Amino acid sequence: MERQRKQSSKVWRGVATALVALLTFGSATAAVAAPPYETEATLTSVEFVNETVTSGWNAELKGSWSLPDNPTSPAGFVVDLPADLQGLTDSFPLLDPSGVAMGQCEVTTTQIICDFDAAYLEAHPYNLSGDFNFWAQVRTTVTEGTKTTYVVDGKEVTVIVTPPGGPCTEGCDFQGRESNKTGSYDRATNTIMWVVRIGSGANGALGGETMKVEDNLGPNQEMLTEFQGNTYPVLRHTNELVTVGSGHQQPGNWQSVPLDQYTVNGSTVEWTAEAGYYYSIRYVAKVTDAGAAGTYTNSATVTIAGEDQVVGSEVVRQGGGGTGSGDQKGRFSITKAVNWEGPAIEGIDFGGTFTITTPAGKESVGEFAVTEGNTWTSEEYPTGSTVHIDEVLPENPANIDWATPILSQNDFDVVGATTTEVTLTNEATVAQGEFSASKVLDGDGASAVDPDAEFLLDYEYPAGPGFAAGSGTLVLPASGESVQSPKLPVEAVLTLSERTPEPVNGATWTGATLSADTITIGRDEAVQVTVTNTLTPVTGGLIINKQLTGAGAGEFAAQDELTFAVVCSVDK
Repeated sequence: MERQRKQSSKVWRGVATALVALLTFGSATAAVAAPPYETEATLTSVEFVNETVTSGWNAELKGSWSLPDNPTSPAGFVVDLPADLQGLTDSFPLLDPSGVAMGQCEVTTTQIICDFDAAYLEAHPYNLSGDFNFWAQVRTTVTEGTKTTYVVDGKEVTVIVTPPGGPCTEGCDFQGRESNKTGSYDRATNTIMWVVRIGSGANGALGGETMKVEDNLGPNQEMLTEFQGNTYPVLRHTNELVTVGSGHQQPGNWQSVPLDQYTVNGSTVEWTAEAGYYYSIRYVAKVTDAGAAGTYTNSATVTIAGEDQVVGSEVVRQGGGGTGSGDQKGRFSITKAVNWEGPAIEGIDFGGTFTITTPAGKESVGEFAVTEGNTWTSEEYPTGSTVHIDEVLPENPANIDWATPILSQNDFDVVGATTTEVTLTNEATVAQGEFSASKVLDGDGASAVDPDAEFLLDYEYPAGPGFAAGSGTLVLPASGESVQSPKLPVEAVLTLSERTPEPVNGATWTGATLSADTITIGRDEAVQVTVTNTLTPVTGGLIINKQLTGAGAGEFAAQDELTFAVVCSVDK
C-alpha cells in the first residue's frame, strides 16, 4: 500500500541497530587458534586475478593452500604482504563445500592470517586444501605500463602496473546524462548502497514531469527500510554543478528531498520534478550470504513522464573469501554369519585380511578376526579409500567343509563419518564318510548255518563337531558279502556290537570276534570291519541201565549180556 514518507520511530532505530549487528557479526565462526602454529599450511600459489592493475587502485589476488594429513592443532598460516601491496582490511570464513566454516581468515594492511578449526581438522584429517582471495591497494608508482614483480610469502607474483588516468582538460562541462545506476559495497556491514541517477538535460529537470523509480534487487540481497538511523529508500536532489577531482563537472552538494514531497511503496519511489533540479535515489540492501557470491547485481526501471528506461549495475565485493575442505575418516565393519548344516559349532575364530588403497594410491594390509554372530570394526581410514576383503577359511574342525565365502559387498569405498557394514557369510557342511562290514563263519559247525541266515551289527556314535548323535544297524549275510554303511559324519566315533545270532540245530555258537569294536569315520577311505563267529557241532551218548524184576530174575547171572536195538531220528 502506498504511504507518505514520514519520520522513523525509536522502535525502527532499535531494529536497524540489531540488523547492523547481524550484518557485522552475522554468523558464528568456528573456534580457531592463532599463531604460532603446531602445523603450518603451505601456500601453494598466489597471483593477481587480472594481468594488468592500476597504480593507486585496488586489485584482487587469489591463492591456494594445503595442509599435511593428520595435522596437529593449532594449525594455520600467515602471509606477509610487501610494502607496495596494502591489504584491504577484511575477515572471512573458509567454507567447505557444504557451507561449514573450517577456518577463519583476517586481512590487515600488512598480512593475511588464516586459522583452522581444530574440530574440523580432527574430523577431516586428510587431503586438506583450499583457496582464498583478497584485495590490496597497489601503491607502486609508475609513469607507464611496467612489468612489476612482488614477493609474497617467498613466491614471485608478476603483473603489469599502469599509471592512473590524468585529469580532464577538454569537454569537461556537464552535458546532461542518461539514467544510470551504481553501487558500493561496505565490507564492515556487508551492505550495498545502490544509487539510481535520473536522467536529465544539462540544466536538470524541466519541471512538472512525473518521475518514478522501481528498484529490483538481484540474488543474495534483502532491501532494508532503515539503516544506521536513517530511513531508506531516500530521494535526493540538487540544483548545483561542481567540478570533481577528475576535472569533470557534475551535479553536487546533494540534499534530501523533504519526506512529504515523495511517496514510497516498497521499492518504488514517485515524485513530481522541480525545474532545474537533478535527482537520485539511494537504496540500502543487506547481503544475505556474507559476501560469498562476490558479485551482486541490481536493476531499476526509471519512468520519466510515462517513458520507461531500465538501468542496471553490479558490485564486486572488494574483500576476501575462501574455501577449504578435507576428507573425513570412515570405518568398515564385518559381521559374521554361518549357515550350519547341523548343530552350530561355537568358538570358531573366522579371520582374514583386508587391503586398503587410499585415494593417493597408497596400499596397506590389515587382518581381522571375528566369531559367529559378532561384529569386528576397523580403524579409521581416509574417505574414498577402497577396501578389498579376503577370508582365510578355518582349518579346524577338520570334518567341516566350507563353501566359498559370501561378502555382502567388497571392493567398496570408505565413506566419511560412516561405518560401512559388511556381512561375511559361510556355508558349513559336515564331510561324509562310511565303513563296511562282512560276516565270517568259523568252526566245525559252520556248515550247519543256513546259507540265507542274516546277522545284525549295531553301531552308535555320540554328537561331534557339527553333527548330532546317531545310530544304525548293518545286516550282514552269512555268505560273507561286504555291506556298506550309509553316509556318516566324518570324525564320528562308532561303537560296534553284534546282536546274539539265532540258534543253529546240531551246533552251538562258541565265540564272536570283531576286527574292531570302535572305529572313526574318515574322509578318504572306508574302514573294513569283519565279524567272526565260531560254531561247534553238538555231540552226545545213550546209557541203558537194565534192571530185572519178577519171578525169573534169578535165572540171569550178573555177567550175562543182553543185546538191545536203538533207532535214532534227527529233526532238521
